[in-house]
Amino acid sequence: MSAPAGRPSGSGLPRGVNIAAVLCLILSGLTGMSSCTEAANLSHLSELREQSPTVTVFGDPAVLKRVFEAQLSALEPMREPRALILGSLAVACALIFVAAGRMLRPAGLPREGMRRLLGGAAIAAAILRTLDGAQWMVVVKRASTTMADAMSTLPEFRDIPIDQLKTTLHFVLGAATVAQTAFIAGAFVLLGQYFHSERVRQAVTAQDGPTE
Repeated sequence: MSAPAGRPSGSGLPRGVNIAAVLCLILSGLTGMSSCTEAANLSHLSELREQSPTVTVFGDPAVLKRVFEAQLSALEPMREPRALILGSLAVACALIFVAAGRMLRPAGLPREGMRRLLGGAAIAAAILRTLDGAQWMVVVKRASTTMADAMSTLPEFRDIPIDQLKTTLHFVLGAATVAQTAFIAGAFVLLGQYFHSERVRQAVTAQDGPTE
């Protein structure tokens, strides 16, 4: 017997729910790993400061070194609150990953509980990722100023006024940070709202069957 239209043969859930669950797995996995890595690095800032970057797109390792040191200096006073936010984001992503996996392969567990967990954790991840982006914007602002000062000493940038160079770097790097934050946080919000929707609730309830 063939599966009903709009439903994958093995899952029983509507195709859209399965696709959203897979997107949750990918987004939460990448974001969670990134958060864990950065949180771990925050506890080793002194060791990172001793490292000397040797590759730079500007052709002068001194530029990258100054920018790298500016980033570490900006991170130093916010180490504890940033570690807290990154750790919380990693936990939220872990919950999303587990809940999304159970939505696809429930292994006998009610999907409704996983749906509620997935929706709530996704909204929490969106808030935490927004706070993460706001903190990183402080780092970017300081690093871009240092980058402009360092680049102004290079022959190819000496004809550009330092104020113009700073303004350009602030805008470009700041816009990139805002765009990345908006994309990731916005994706979490959309996925959270989707799994909180009545349509998904009804689809999941229908698959769980009547409760005792």
